[in-house]
Amino acid sequence: MNKILMTLALIVAGLYLQAQEVKFGIKGGVNLSSLGEYEYMLNPTEDAQLENQFGAYAGLFSQIYLNNKWGLETGLFFTQLGGREKERDYDENYSVKAKASYLQLPLSVFYAIQLPGKVKLYPSIGVYGAYGLSGKIKASGQVLGTDISQQQDYFGDFAKRFDFGGTAGIQAGLGNFLLGASYDQGVIRVNKQKATWEDNAYNSNFRISVGYLF
Repeated sequence: MNKILMTLALIVAGLYLQAQEVKFGIKGGVNLSSLGEYEYMLNPTEDAQLENQFGAYAGLFSQIYLNNKWGLETGLFFTQLGGREKERDYDENYSVKAKASYLQLPLSVFYAIQLPGKVKLYPSIGVYGAYGLSGKIKASGQVLGTDISQQQDYFGDFAKRFDFGGTAGIQAGLGNFLLGASYDQGVIRVNKQKATWEDNAYNSNFRISVGYLF
């Protein structure tokens, strides 16, 4: 899987050499991520719906123009992903929270659309590769009278470090400032051990970001 990250890095390096124009910037924002429905830490007949986990997103990026309309955007970002669930009823009282930090390398194709008032839109689509740095996954409470409390190292005990998937989004630019929204969907199973009933975890993430081009 690390070969995919190396391939993306080599593609990006080659694109810089062929670029008509390159702009650099900084970007940050907020993630709202999910791992989906996953058979984890509960019991054989009930899954955890790990979703709606807030996290940070920040890094450096560049826009590589191939002509005056088409270009590619890439960068290197610190991003926090995961999921959480709380349940309280007559036979369940538990919470599960997973949060992990990744180093992410995206590569997207964008098209620049000029609007009135010096505003530009940049719809984009592409792929990303990410490498897990650290994290925790923790459960507490009871399910059907059984204590499920435990804590694990995210990548040591639970997850694979490498993630890969697709990304799509749109940014609005005014001068040097950018405001964007994007969605990432992982295609590689996150959990190391495949779940018995096929309820495996996959990273998905909705992001709002702001950026500045130098």
